[in-house]
Amino acid sequence: MEFFLSLWFCCEIGNFEIMKKFTLLFFGFFFFSIFSFQLSAQIQDIPEKMVIPPFCLINPDTLKLGPHDELICDSYVALGMPSAYDALHSFNSRRMDGFGGYINLKVNKGLEDIRKKGFNSDIKALYIQINPQTLTVYWMAIVGPSEDGNCYVRLDSRGSAGGGLGAVTPQIQRLHTYYPTLQPSLLLDFNENVIQCFDWSSRPLDSICKVINIRQHFYKYADPQIGQSISIAEYVQKYPYTTKGEDLPGAKRVAVPSYRTYRVKSGDSLSGIAARHRTTVSQIKKINGLRSDFIREGQVLKIPS
Repeated sequence: MEFFLSLWFCCEIGNFEIMKKFTLLFFGFFFFSIFSFQLSAQIQDIPEKMVIPPFCLINPDTLKLGPHDELICDSYVALGMPSAYDALHSFNSRRMDGFGGYINLKVNKGLEDIRKKGFNSDIKALYIQINPQTLTVYWMAIVGPSEDGNCYVRLDSRGSAGGGLGAVTPQIQRLHTYYPTLQPSLLLDFNENVIQCFDWSSRPLDSICKVINIRQHFYKYADPQIGQSISIAEYVQKYPYTTKGEDLPGAKRVAVPSYRTYRVKSGDSLSGIAARHRTTVSQIKKINGLRSDFIREGQVLKIPS
């Protein structure tokens, strides 16, 4: 309104030169404001690059162990695997190809070792760390005599890469149905936003500005019959741990991976790797889900046994 009043005043006094300059100044300011607003909006749409903090692995010597406790440690690498971030949370093994860290098998064996000593077994702590730059998962579990009177005989988990709690909860409900005679207890609610350095095919990203949430619920399962209808010694005798699939009561069978892994080196080819490991290129491609013969240095391949 003030602008049009000023324009009318200039016309009234006949000063058209002043009116011309004033008009140009107004419209110049108007279009500059629009351009600045659009530029600001575009800048806000550009995601901020993330700084990856140094990765510091837990020192196992700093963990407190009881006189009969045992520490179980291991790691696995998801980099180079199909659907890398799905492979990242395959703490035991995934259904599509059997890839994983086989944490269940190793911890369950540790629990049996505790029972062989005559104690009710328990998983006292579970630590998990993920290095986003190598997609390596490190885990440590402390197993030992139970302090709450229960005997925990199994470890299992379900989770999601990017799906959050909404994707995990239905899986947990189904998980418990696998162990109808055992009593579940939440051991660890793992919830970590992993900085995404690669795409899902393990190709390095030019811009690191996103995270992928890894959510996994770990449960330990107690068998109420121990100490009631069966002793520890009898239980060990009746349900020995084996890697061939003999399981505890009310539990599904587990499968042992039928492959070993190989990290690709400079100059490697699929034909050369197949020849050294006495297998075929087609078998390596099939088990790794490869559509071509292209491989890259540092890629982890599964080699059929």
